[in-house]
Amino acid sequence: MSNTATTAADRTAKLGIREKLGYGLGDFGFNLYWTTIASFLAAFYTDTFGISAAAAGTMMFTTKIIDACTDPIMGALADRTSTRWGKFRPYLLFAGLPMVGAVVLTFSTPDLNESGKVIYAYCTYTLMMMMYTVLSTPYSALSGVMTARSQERTSLISIRFIFAFSAGFFVNYFTLDFVNALGGGDDAKGWQLTMLIYGFAAAAIFFVTFSTTKERISPPASQKTNPLDDIRDLLGNRPWIILFILSMIIMMTITMRAGSAYYYFTYFLGRPDLLGAFLGVQMIAYAVGAACAPLMTRLLDKTRLLMVLMATVGTLSVLFTFVPKPELNGVRSVDAGQVTTLQAADLVNVTNQPAVYQWHEQRSAWWIFTEQVAIPNENGSEITINADADKVISVSATYKNTAGETVKINSGDLPSEIALMFLLCALISLALGPKSPITWSMYADTADFNEWNTGRRATAMTFSAATFAQKLGGATGSAGMLWVLAAFGYAAKEAQSDASQFGIVLLQTAVPGFFALLAVIVTKFYTLTGAQLEVIQADLKERQGQPAGQ
Repeated sequence: MSNTATTAADRTAKLGIREKLGYGLGDFGFNLYWTTIASFLAAFYTDTFGISAAAAGTMMFTTKIIDACTDPIMGALADRTSTRWGKFRPYLLFAGLPMVGAVVLTFSTPDLNESGKVIYAYCTYTLMMMMYTVLSTPYSALSGVMTARSQERTSLISIRFIFAFSAGFFVNYFTLDFVNALGGGDDAKGWQLTMLIYGFAAAAIFFVTFSTTKERISPPASQKTNPLDDIRDLLGNRPWIILFILSMIIMMTITMRAGSAYYYFTYFLGRPDLLGAFLGVQMIAYAVGAACAPLMTRLLDKTRLLMVLMATVGTLSVLFTFVPKPELNGVRSVDAGQVTTLQAADLVNVTNQPAVYQWHEQRSAWWIFTEQVAIPNENGSEITINADADKVISVSATYKNTAGETVKINSGDLPSEIALMFLLCALISLALGPKSPITWSMYADTADFNEWNTGRRATAMTFSAATFAQKLGGATGSAGMLWVLAAFGYAAKEAQSDASQFGIVLLQTAVPGFFALLAVIVTKFYTLTGAQLEVIQADLKERQGQPAGQ
């Protein structure tokens, strides 16, 4: 059977593990881009390219006007594509390399004045997101035509997001190391080379997805529509409208958490060495949550499950706001090329007691696996570091307390406040993890609902709106974050004011929590439940000439 042949039996096919893995791997490639954009692009614009936070925020938001046009256009184009490889798979084959060029241009830093930089950012960011649309809209739509079994879709998309969050872990944990290593102290060069490597890796992955998947569901043979009909169908599809709003709100929650983490650890906690570990924990928990989605949906209806999960995210995020900053930082980061003098009293608390100090270099960013290497001949209360590479420095103190007992304290031990932050991060991310496979499988359900309700099917148009909701939510989250930073007086690569630090804390905690709780309210209006979906699938199978019970 060809990759485009369609029968009633094919419609509800069970998918093999090879095809599920091949499809899921594709989102590893997409998240080499998407996670980098969500976690680091704002910081790249403000701290590497030198654009003000307010200008970068406005740029990332206003370019969504163009996206508002390109997403449905791409959806309409993909729905009307007809090749021997199918409607959606060819785009994965041919658009991967152009995307590489677009992303490398976006992460390049030409020598321009402030206005020139802003114009360049507008042009390259818009080009990159257009190419992302060309790839992501057909890829997302592909999951809606591989099978019509609701539980199979949930399983398929759960595997997809396990790969997505695995890529997110990889990107969040290793990207800044790649930038430092490839740039040799030149962040601009490091970003450009890192994105070049990510781009070629993603293009190879897209080819694997193209080669291992199959399209099984086609529109009714008699269907003849134009894009305006598709748009009218969507606007009349109430479950899709609710899902669009819901996806946008949840993406704002995710983007603000990811994007503000850089500022939170760099400027509030003063522990940029922990950023990779924090984002890594976040992505591992996302992946575990996504893997649990098929089991969860067997126990609870998707809509009710989503409400419970988002209520959990909102509550824990608000509680996160009240976790205090540790009194003592514990370690100091020293960038390559810097000469920095450190005082032991700033790292450990030894009250009016003579002490013997030993300075250490922390050799791992993962605090649970940290190796502390003693710095030879450095045992005074002060040390001057002339760093030939990025270093993280800690100190231990040995002294006798008032009872005459020998006490040893080590500033490299993680403060309990930061341990609590990691715990809350893991729990919040665990609750957010199932969101992605649940909502994307719900989009496929709304495409079936549209076919059942109108007799017309526009899978790619349905998913183009889904990717637009994702991008609009992500851009709104990033832009809102940058606007808040600007409003609270953020200044790049400088010590932040109390107001700026307060704004950074809110962006990591209470603000995402507010949007998560808002998502709970919106979810109440989604009515396409499991029982109704069973009726829809039975009717659609009968229309194609197959008895509903088969």
